[in-house]
Amino acid sequence: MMKKAFAGKRKVLIIGTVFALVIAGIIAIFVVKQPDEAGNRAEPTENELPPEVKPEIERSILELHMTRWSVDTAEKRVDIFVSKLTPENERLNGKIINGWTINVTYDAEYRKEAEKINAEIERLAERPELQIGAWMYGIDDPRTGNKRVDIFVGNLTPENQQLHGKMIDGWEVYVWKSQVPSGVNETGE
Repeated sequence: MMKKAFAGKRKVLIIGTVFALVIAGIIAIFVVKQPDEAGNRAEPTENELPPEVKPEIERSILELHMTRWSVDTAEKRVDIFVSKLTPENERLNGKIINGWTINVTYDAEYRKEAEKINAEIERLAERPELQIGAWMYGIDDPRTGNKRVDIFVGNLTPENQQLHGKMIDGWEVYVWKSQVPSGVNETGE
C-alpha cells in the first residue's frame, strides 16, 4: 500500500513541477522583455502584439497552445500559429478585435520539429550516464518562436551538464536535477 501511495505523490510532484515551470515561463514571456542573441533588451518589433488585441490574446495564452505569431500591420491582421486546434483557439479564428483580424492556423512545421526533438531526447535517454528521467518541450517565446527543451535528470553529471545550454536541431536545452529521489521508478519502488 505504501508503494502505491508514494507513486501517486511522485506523479503529483512531477506534474506540479512541470506546471510551475510552464507558468513561470509564460510570466517571463509577457512581463520581462527577453534579451536578443547579443544580450540587448528586446524592443517592440513587427511581431509585437498590437495593443488593441494584446489583452484578448494574453487572457487566453494558456488555452491557445501558441507556438508563434506574426503581425501584418498593413492588413491589420494577427496570425497565430498553434500546436493543437482547440475550441478555445478556434473561437479566435476570424474574430475581429478593434479592427484587427485574428487568424489561427495549425503549425504542422512545429509538430514535425517537436516529434523530431522528442525522438532525439528518447535516443539520449537510452544512455545511462545521462540519467534522463523526464523531459518536456515547447515554445519559450511566441514572439520569436524560440524552442526549448527541459530535461530532468536523477543527478547532475558532467555528461548531462554538457547538454545544458546546447542547441539541438534549433531547440535550446536546459538540464535540471529532478526533485524526485533517484532510484524511484513509476511504481514508487
